[in-house]
Amino acid sequence: MTIHIKRPEINVRQQTTELNSSVPYDKMPIGSVIQTQYSVYAGSGTANESETSSSTYQPTLFQVDITPIFENSLMVITATPNIKMNGDSGYQTIALFNSIAGSTHTQVVPPGNTPSNSPHGQGTFRFTGVSTFWSNASILQMHRPQTTRPINYKLYQRNSSGGFVVRMGENGADEYMMVQEIKQ
Repeated sequence: MTIHIKRPEINVRQQTTELNSSVPYDKMPIGSVIQTQYSVYAGSGTANESETSSSTYQPTLFQVDITPIFENSLMVITATPNIKMNGDSGYQTIALFNSIAGSTHTQVVPPGNTPSNSPHGQGTFRFTGVSTFWSNASILQMHRPQTTRPINYKLYQRNSSGGFVVRMGENGADEYMMVQEIKQ
């Protein structure tokens, strides 16, 4: 014998709207976006350009701050800076760095890796046979900082061999960087 029980469907969004309230962070389901922080770099002259000819990572203007709600959250970092490279004898490399509570910026690498075995960061670009190229870098990185202290995420860049200029950010372009905290 089969027994069928009918329960009314619950629309959580409708109920919270009716209560004129929001779901507390600790009651939100796993996978929920807890918060989003972003920085927009509006195209205006050279205000959002960072150039270097160094073969070691140098900071750019692209950064965003976030203070995690939960210690075990997953941070999803995205950015879409324009890039430029003058020279075809090396690579332009972009890496994500972070600073927790004002500490020195360190490279964000996947678990089990170290910066020495992640030399290409989050993106490496090279166009052979041209002296100058412009492009758009699509950066997506996940990070588990294991803290609720303030974090500054910042993009760094370098060229692999020195002797030519790489640029992140482009005059007249609108660009952004964003961090989302995902509940785990």
